[in-house]
Amino acid sequence: MEKRGHHITRKTFQRLLVGITALACMLLLLGSGTFQSRETQILVLQDELSPGSPISVILVIPPPQPPQYKAGDMLPLQALLSSSEKRPIQKAPFFYTDQIQLAGQDYILAMAILVVPNTYEEKNIYLDVQFEKAASIASSFFAGLNLPQTHNFPVSPRSFNSETIALGPENTDIKTKPDPQKNKEAAELWKLLTSTDAGLFNTAGFTAPVDSPRRTSYFGDRRVYQYTDGSSERSIHGGIDFGVPRGTPVRASAPGLVRMARFRIVTGNTVIIQHAPGLYSLYYHMDSLSVKEGDLVQTGTELGKSGSTGLSTGPHLHWEFRIQGEFADPDLMIQAAPLDKERIISKITEKLGKTDRSTEGR
Repeated sequence: MEKRGHHITRKTFQRLLVGITALACMLLLLGSGTFQSRETQILVLQDELSPGSPISVILVIPPPQPPQYKAGDMLPLQALLSSSEKRPIQKAPFFYTDQIQLAGQDYILAMAILVVPNTYEEKNIYLDVQFEKAASIASSFFAGLNLPQTHNFPVSPRSFNSETIALGPENTDIKTKPDPQKNKEAAELWKLLTSTDAGLFNTAGFTAPVDSPRRTSYFGDRRVYQYTDGSSERSIHGGIDFGVPRGTPVRASAPGLVRMARFRIVTGNTVIIQHAPGLYSLYYHMDSLSVKEGDLVQTGTELGKSGSTGLSTGPHLHWEFRIQGEFADPDLMIQAAPLDKERIISKITEKLGKTDRSTEGR
């Protein structure tokens, strides 16, 4: 009987080559420590939470040396808020913030911004960190991360004002009359406010957009609109109304990118500024605008003059924040300074020990 020779087909050779290459890559990664367990530390900047509170979730990601990122780049990780029954409340992607040195080694700082909804009534809220389901995590830097376990945080109860607002014929029409343009504008606004485009423009605090302390409405006010036909509708006020005269300068509350600067039927002359992925400040009912879409602004840049355009019962400025589409209390945004890098590094120092400060720009 004739003996068969050892013959390797082209297809078999290709399979062997792929396998050898994969094994070589794995050995290199194992040698570099990539697949070794790497504990990721988690910190929450805010010490107290209540409905309307922003939540800064900071990850301290250990070596090896990470890929090259710039501030505001998106990472394949997300933060998820849920209730005690594991009902999803909100999610937000992490974005690159900076690098710091601990014990002579570089660590990544990643951040996700969330908010406790103003309608939340439970005593605790739960936070998880996950890999993005839709994102590839094949990157050797992320593949070996040991993500933190579920954290739970107490939420203090909060009460809100109630008010009834009688609308005249014009404002009743704005609220109740079907209008394709109004629907289009609402869809465009929601699409913008729920987007998480890359870009970190503010790494400090926020300030009020006008100097006046006079307020005509507050964050979270439970409203009843009374219409001219006798019907009514309930609503929640998502920001603060400053009772300022027409023509009062309105200024940017922090550095950012102007994502919207136009007239809208409901909100009148409107400016929306992106400060971080998924975090926006909004300025409504202005008499005139001084900026255009695509402008980069600084704290104090004049955005326009206050007025009474759109759905408005008198001259005022409506100032609002949205985080992943959800309302955040402007007063708490000032107090909590959720993007303040100095506070973040201070918190890390407090929890993890001495740091050699930021290495960004070195």
